[in-house]
Amino acid sequence: MPDPVREARERLLRVGLLGDVCTDSVPDLIMRSWRRSISSSIDSAALSRRYADFDADSVLLRAAAPVLDRWQHQLADTGSTLFLSDRAGSIVARRTSDSGVRRRLDSVYAAEGFDYSEDSVGTNGLGTSMVEKRAVYIEGSQHYNDALATLACAAAPVSAPDGTVVGSISVGGPIESANPLMLSVTREIGQQVEERLRAASRPQDLALAMSFMRFTNSKRPTVVMDKESLLANTPGLTYVSVDSHVLLWELLSDHDWSAGDTTRLLLPDAHTEVTARRVLDGPRDHFVLHFARRRDAAASLPRGERPVAAAGALLVEGPRGSGRATIVRELCRPGSLDEITVVPGTTALWPTVTELLTGGASVLLRRVEDVLEADAHRLSRLLADVSQLPGKLLLTASKNDAPPAVRAALDDLTPVARTRPLTPDRIPGLVSEILGRLDPGGRHTLSPAALQALVQWNWPGNIAELADTLAKVLRDADAPVLQREHLPQHLRQAQPRRRLTLLEAAERDAVVKALDAAGGNKSEAAALLGIGRTTLYRRLREFGLDDNESSL
Repeated sequence: MPDPVREARERLLRVGLLGDVCTDSVPDLIMRSWRRSISSSIDSAALSRRYADFDADSVLLRAAAPVLDRWQHQLADTGSTLFLSDRAGSIVARRTSDSGVRRRLDSVYAAEGFDYSEDSVGTNGLGTSMVEKRAVYIEGSQHYNDALATLACAAAPVSAPDGTVVGSISVGGPIESANPLMLSVTREIGQQVEERLRAASRPQDLALAMSFMRFTNSKRPTVVMDKESLLANTPGLTYVSVDSHVLLWELLSDHDWSAGDTTRLLLPDAHTEVTARRVLDGPRDHFVLHFARRRDAAASLPRGERPVAAAGALLVEGPRGSGRATIVRELCRPGSLDEITVVPGTTALWPTVTELLTGGASVLLRRVEDVLEADAHRLSRLLADVSQLPGKLLLTASKNDAPPAVRAALDDLTPVARTRPLTPDRIPGLVSEILGRLDPGGRHTLSPAALQALVQWNWPGNIAELADTLAKVLRDADAPVLQREHLPQHLRQAQPRRRLTLLEAAERDAVVKALDAAGGNKSEAAALLGIGRTTLYRRLREFGLDDNESSL
């Protein structure tokens, strides 16, 4: 028997996006979704197997789980399945009581972790309801992919208290047992999940939402944020990430607001300017930010900020552990590099370096500040001879820490780059770079609270300590999202960046000791300190010990 819906889709595929397909058998909503699917080059004959780990303890899943469990029991005899997706379209929960239906769904990858966004599989309930921002009912051949043509589903988007779509809920099953009344059930389930999200919202979240609603339709890139949460309108999305959230919070927290509630900041990339306004409404301060690109950003970059290739000996200057060797390796990429680290008092390295340079090698001589005063003449002779050798000599040094004679030998070299100590504004970018090197598959990310802890630490070992810490966390943590709890103890209890008074410092130490003695149990810690639990929570926030990592 001919299927007019499938025929309409095949006709649309033939005529293309600009073609006109007149049919009464396909609702406008489905036709719009088909056109989006074609524009995204979705394969209608094969399902995507896109899979990703998901946060099994997100606020959305915690709010929805009891609702899904209750409705699974009520729908047990209907052959229906409940699905919950996150905002990216990945299925994060599936509830069904029928093992046969479960196997059928597994065959089309309708299971936890698989991507059912419209960009991935085309027209389907979970993905299309979020794009359309309304409840939808899709059955049979209305699905863009042929593999889903035996199924029917009703779906509705799930919104946070601020109106932002954070996921979708769906009731689906075999087409022979489905009917449009599923749409009413799905709406009811979605409303119950949203009610639990509202109940779980903190007062400061609601204050953020009220501020954000004023800028939802703004054409300017706009973000509303506090320490834990961040809301962005569509133009503002390109400016925000976990890294930028932490960096912005540090900059705004350190700012002196005594002169007024509005300020302008230039971000460290020198390309982006932020106009920030402090908002005092609600239980805690938050900020409204407007972003703008600087047209003169390129001209504003200081000379020597990025290394450039040069002939003869090249010097990268800066404090130890600040990434000097990393810059040198970038200079030599993709060529090979022989690295030799200065050991004070060792004279054998000088003939080794000369031999390598004579053979045409590129040599990195690290930590030249450790050359002894008595060996400075050897360094001077090497620098004088290097221009006559076929190889290239590269050095890292901190002139301020070098003996006078060594410093004099280096004075004739103009540094191709200068590094600086590990300041808080550099940490988010370095964390991304180090994670990219340690975890090239991108299997792990850092939670905002974990990144905040890294930013608050002083890093006496500089970049080397940061890299070693991240390598250990990746090795020990068995989770896709690295939380604050996965960090070493000293980082979880990092001092806040503002200077504490003597009384505050003593009080903070007492809180840390009480938490350690109580094994992290806040009620027991409050009893040990002789204060109420509410007072303890307030002290934890004030001292930067709050471990709240909730995220939608």
